[in-house]
Amino acid sequence: MIGEAGLKAAAERVLRFAQGEGRAAEVVLISVDDALTRYANTEIHPHVAERDVNVHVRIAIGRRAGSASANGLDDETLRNVVERATTIARLQRENPDFPGFPGPYRTAALDSGWTASTREATPEARAERVAVVCRRAHEAGFTAAGACSTRVTETLVANSTGTYGYNVDSHARLQAVVFGETSSGYSVRQGVDFASIDAELVANEAAGKAERGRNPEDLEPGEYDVVLEPYATEDIIRFIAYLGLQGRALLEKTSFATGKLGERLFDEQITLRDDPLDPASIPQPFDYEGVPKRPLTLVNAGIVEAVTYDSLTAAKAGAKTTGHALLGGSYFGPVATHLSLQPGALNREALIGQIDRGLLVTRFWYTRPVHPLTVTVTGMTRDSTFLIERGEITRPVKNLRFTQSYVKALQRVIGVGAESLLAGDSYGNPVARRHSPFGASRSRARASIRGW
Repeated sequence: MIGEAGLKAAAERVLRFAQGEGRAAEVVLISVDDALTRYANTEIHPHVAERDVNVHVRIAIGRRAGSASANGLDDETLRNVVERATTIARLQRENPDFPGFPGPYRTAALDSGWTASTREATPEARAERVAVVCRRAHEAGFTAAGACSTRVTETLVANSTGTYGYNVDSHARLQAVVFGETSSGYSVRQGVDFASIDAELVANEAAGKAERGRNPEDLEPGEYDVVLEPYATEDIIRFIAYLGLQGRALLEKTSFATGKLGERLFDEQITLRDDPLDPASIPQPFDYEGVPKRPLTLVNAGIVEAVTYDSLTAAKAGAKTTGHALLGGSYFGPVATHLSLQPGALNREALIGQIDRGLLVTRFWYTRPVHPLTVTVTGMTRDSTFLIERGEITRPVKNLRFTQSYVKALQRVIGVGAESLLAGDSYGNPVARRHSPFGASRSRARASIRGW
């Protein structure tokens, strides 16, 4: 870790180098200590570690803004990145919607955002977690693959208006795919604290799913009710958030919520909330413009109440930023980064018991949007799918391709599970930090050739 003092001194130099010509500046410094233990064929093949610092600078000259990035904190690097961002700003057309840099905001670091166990995790400690998974897979006659990673990130944001924020967060993650000739299983556990990662739980979930999924049978194309495990539920709410529940999509009229804020667009059992201060996630006190984050309810009992904004989209919409700016004004727009589907009252068995004939889906794979306006997505099921008959799991079935509107899927909901899981697919993905309970849907999706 560089520490707040070192990053603050670098940020002050950037702002000093940017003075003159009526310029305003914003600097984001990200220092990362990243370590990874990857395994395949039931054995570890690399331990890797990376220490890096990234400098991201935006320069505004009136209503023209340019950005540039670099690695390093020496004066030559910082002067160079300021000069490049300035040159780009001079070459831009004026953007009448550019509101300038937000602030002044001052945001304190979160005490609960990191742990020593993650910062101090060794390759041996990560290997011990991996060994638990590999041993369980080997005993069951399967092969194991996946990764165990630890990361500590320092983030500092400062701008010419006086905005300033510094925070440290840590992220530990153990992922496992256990597979044989005819089946596979998946599991992941993650959070701030490496010491809390339960390797036995990960091993048993992944291997147990692979054991139950052996020798899957064909399933005829058709329409099926589905019970979605958290990994599949996460995919649904992620697509809904970044394709529809954000300001850029609303302004461009590519959102299903365009002109419909305040209307019930989902089943009343659906409540989606973005809570970046939730200690059970990877907390983040401010966005990449230094705007303080706060909990935001996007969908309340099926009613779309809000979308996410950064400063630019908020200015265009005549609204206020919600603290959802991504680094560099991401292509995806101001997306919810800590989204959760609020739990219901049913456990897993009760959800399955609601299905007369349908499918239990572990997770989706290679999902891609087909029609953003309806959040229609195509993809595959993966890592064991099971047929449910008369409220009981009866047999494994082969993985299926589906094409389905995720909005419609959440309009006919049987129930939402009571237990949640931090189910994001990667800590490098800004929209991966979310809780997802089990959900059961009467979406009547098309299965096998075109369905789930």
